[in-house]
Amino acid sequence: MGGVGTRKNKSTFTDKPILLDLGLVKLNLSKNMYSSPLDFASDVRLVFENAMLYNPKTDEVHGMAHQLLSYFEMLFRPIQAKLPTNQRVN
Repeated sequence: MGGVGTRKNKSTFTDKPILLDLGLVKLNLSKNMYSSPLDFASDVRLVFENAMLYNPKTDEVHGMAHQLLSYFEMLFRPIQAKLPTNQRVN
């Protein structure tokens, strides 16, 4: 895995680039490219959601992505709770 794909995300049919690894998220974070914690979280979620989308449920990658997404959500929940109400995701 590596880099950014340019194909459309099948689940949402958008032209948003598909992140194939967390390296780009880390780079964007280090360059202050995220305007809010929600933008950061959106990219992290996209990494794991795409790993699940493009790998069958029986694949080890799918299972690991599911576990990591759940772990991320658990860690991000307290951060999200501190955001103003209008910036929270349900």
